[in-house]
Amino acid sequence: MRLVIDSNRIMAGVLKGSSSRELILCGRFEFYSPDQLVIEIKKYEDYLTEKGRLEHGQFDTILNTLLDNIILVPYEEYKDEFEESIEIMKDIDVKDAPFLAVGMALGLDGIWSEDRHFRGQGRLSVYDTGDMMSMLRSRRKHL
Repeated sequence: MRLVIDSNRIMAGVLKGSSSRELILCGRFEFYSPDQLVIEIKKYEDYLTEKGRLEHGQFDTILNTLLDNIILVPYEEYKDEFEESIEIMKDIDVKDAPFLAVGMALGLDGIWSEDRHFRGQGRLSVYDTGDMMSMLRSRRKHL
């Protein structure tokens, strides 16, 4: 399954013992995100380091490990869908337009997010962490 991953899921993956980390690293899903994601996450480094009780070196190691499992999509690859995604997201949360644009441009199966507002956009299926864990367990049973 090919999915856009919301930045909050990656931030959750930085924290110890999270389901998000397990899902990102399991290898069962193909994750995509706008390449600006790294800048956004770095803004929260101090907060995540404190909340996760991590050292700054640990933060970088964990983040880089997670990013090794996410395809970062440059703007050039989704720019043709960007204006439409802004239009769709303008009354929902316009800051999330790049994530929607990536999914639309690449024809992805959906988006993994805990933000309920994504359900209002109607272009991509939205999966929360519970949905993702259920899919992971289901696939393990069938292997």
